[in-house]
Amino acid sequence: MRSLATGIAAAVLIWLMVSVPATASPALLFEPSTGKVLYAEDIDDLWHPASLTKLMTAYLTFEAIKEGKLHLDDKISCSLVATLQPPSKVGVQVGETLKVEQALQAVIIKSANDVTVMLAEAISGSEAAFVERMNATAKRLGMTRTNFVNTNGLPDPGQTRSVA
Repeated sequence: MRSLATGIAAAVLIWLMVSVPATASPALLFEPSTGKVLYAEDIDDLWHPASLTKLMTAYLTFEAIKEGKLHLDDKISCSLVATLQPPSKVGVQVGETLKVEQALQAVIIKSANDVTVMLAEAISGSEAAFVERMNATAKRLGMTRTNFVNTNGLPDPGQTRSVA
């Protein structure tokens, strides 16, 4: 009886995978060496860039490390502003510290909103100043229709991105 139930569950799962199309747009696939677009879907649609925001936070942290402004073993402190971020977060208390290496891991693996603010404050003095740097970097990288308003990527009407 158990193998029959398992078989039915597997059949239903396969049917769902085949009959229900994936809806992951927008999408852009291009040849890096030529810039030729191989596939594009909904590239002019604006969307909220949650994970992209965390990647930009990490990218700017790596830039600060490369420039010698920050080191992986430096300790960064947690502010009240950082503790007030909504989940997902590590839960660091005001005044506690993390090494930059731990902070990067928390942002990249756990998507920790409190730690994005800690990194922003360590690099730029405030989240607002860091967001300005995020937007300047986005434009420098050719992300002309991207606008960040926070370091965590949580929905905000002003925080948008299009693929094009």
